[in-house]
Amino acid sequence: MSFHTTGFEPTGAANPAILAGPHNVRRSYGRAAAAAAIENGLLPQELAEVLAGRSVVEAFPVAWRESVSDYADRAVAEMMVAYLSQPVA
Repeated sequence: MSFHTTGFEPTGAANPAILAGPHNVRRSYGRAAAAAAIENGLLPQELAEVLAGRSVVEAFPVAWRESVSDYADRAVAEMMVAYLSQPVA
């Protein structure tokens, strides 16, 4: 299976404070999204393939003023689309 190469249109202005902000803030968004993805049926190996070595917030940027739970829901949806759009091996 190939790595995620699908591009997504941003849902709004990216929140630069999240990417440049404290590590624990980025981590809380990333952990919430990863946990939600696994809870929704994506296996850890599949998640790693979709991320292709990137962090969750790098692969799926946080929108301006997006809450952690809203981000997790949106990121999971985008992860599922990315995973399902990969060619079958």
